[in-house]
Amino acid sequence: MTIFDQLESEVQSYARSFPVTFDKAQGAKLYDTEGKEYIDFLAGAGTLNYGHNNPVLKEALIEYLQADGIAHGLDMHTRAKEELLTAFDECILKPRNLEYLLQFTGPTGTNAVEAAMKIARKVKGRSEIIAFTNGFHGCSLGALAATGNRHHRGGSGGVSLPDVTHM
Repeated sequence: MTIFDQLESEVQSYARSFPVTFDKAQGAKLYDTEGKEYIDFLAGAGTLNYGHNNPVLKEALIEYLQADGIAHGLDMHTRAKEELLTAFDECILKPRNLEYLLQFTGPTGTNAVEAAMKIARKVKGRSEIIAFTNGFHGCSLGALAATGNRHHRGGSGGVSLPDVTHM
């Protein structure tokens, strides 16, 4: 029995599909503890579209950390957020004459799913959400309700997950 079997809950899912222990990553490749190379088609469930440890991003991140940049500022104003908003405004909004506001949801996809569901319900004045099969949206109750896989929805511990129709 491994330490993962001993101490990690049954909720895990990706680990069941990849019964190895990964140690390193570069670009689109993962390497296990034995040095075997794998192509990472999962890509962090879509979050690593630039690959693992992209040299340009890695250099910028190390530079930011070396300068004691704020790693987590909740929704406070930070210089990094100011620079991001300024660049977004100048490169995306102004050239297209768009007048949008940005919402910083939190560090996970589940936060974004919950925010999207709340905004959609508020704007449309309806509570029902349509979700499609095979999508995984996170482990909060709202995100679980929209998750396509029954196995994951079962992780809600029997709590009702209303107002979502699966198609």
